[in-house]
Amino acid sequence: MSGGEVSDAGPKVASWSPGVLWPSVQIVIGFGLVLVGLLRQDPLALLLTGLAALILIPTAVSQLLRRPRLEVVDGSLAVRKLSGTIFVPREEVVEVRSLGVARWGARQHLMRLEYVDDRGREQLDVFTRLDLGTDPRDVVQILTGLGFRGRPTDE
Repeated sequence: MSGGEVSDAGPKVASWSPGVLWPSVQIVIGFGLVLVGLLRQDPLALLLTGLAALILIPTAVSQLLRRPRLEVVDGSLAVRKLSGTIFVPREEVVEVRSLGVARWGARQHLMRLEYVDDRGREQLDVFTRLDLGTDPRDVVQILTGLGFRGRPTDE
């Protein structure tokens, strides 16, 4: 595994990315909140809208910087993180699994990716629909079909 650019790694088989619409809306809302705070000329309004913008804008920028979030390149899994891209060879993948979690009365599906990094430590990454841009159960099926170790879906 090594850091690097995904585009230089060779032919892609599959790629999953979050959409650009929601992060773009977050950035616009963040700047709109700052503008509202400045126009109100109230220190408390500026503080509150500034704090909200301080959360919204960096979150959106990090979502845009980590595209594509997950990609299969030359038989390896490329995982994009803020610190760079990590390439995980197929044999280093311990488990790819779909999890179903009930939160606030609604069922949410997650993809669990467990692998061994270049230092020999096991790493666990959990992806949601917002991370992948599609249903995590479908991603697990595709990765399992490509030869990455998978387990049955938890419903």
